[in-house]
Amino acid sequence: MITVFRHPTIPARVIFNRAILGAVLASASWTAWAHGGEDHGAEAPPVASASIAPRASAQTEDFELVAQLHGTTLTFTLDRFATNAPVVDAQIEVESGTVLKAVAQQVAPGVYTVKADALAIPGKYPLSFSVQAGDTSDLLAATLDISPAVEKVAHVHGWGEWATWALSTVVLIAGLGLVVVRRRKWARKHAR
Repeated sequence: MITVFRHPTIPARVIFNRAILGAVLASASWTAWAHGGEDHGAEAPPVASASIAPRASAQTEDFELVAQLHGTTLTFTLDRFATNAPVVDAQIEVESGTVLKAVAQQVAPGVYTVKADALAIPGKYPLSFSVQAGDTSDLLAATLDISPAVEKVAHVHGWGEWATWALSTVVLIAGLGLVVVRRRKWARKHAR
């Protein structure tokens, strides 16, 4: 036999409603909040977005260079290191071992491009930029790291996860329905 202890100032309906709510919450599956097959331990390192172009940068006392690969075109900006002013009309040769040797073309003030079909394959490419701007010449070195494209895998909810959510919802609705029915019975009983 189960003995229920009543507090003298708390009505029986309040105790009953709290007991029903506690039973509903206890029966709700809290595992439904976790996704199946995922490790929620240590966070994974951030993955480079596929929308960010591979880039490399280099600087010397005279120049600062930032290069980006867009498809098969290597685009880079060349600025004065001290003033950050764009370097206009420079003669620039770009080399990467035996896979690339080209003369850059200026497309805007301080912006240059090179056709770089050989850099379309994932890998690390050492780049050297031979710069002649007026009476200043310099050699800048950088490494362009082209990572393989990362495939994004969509999270798929399995049938077990959906069943857990559905069962939890049914239990919650049934518990709330029971509370409503009990309250109506109590209200009818005390309305007389």
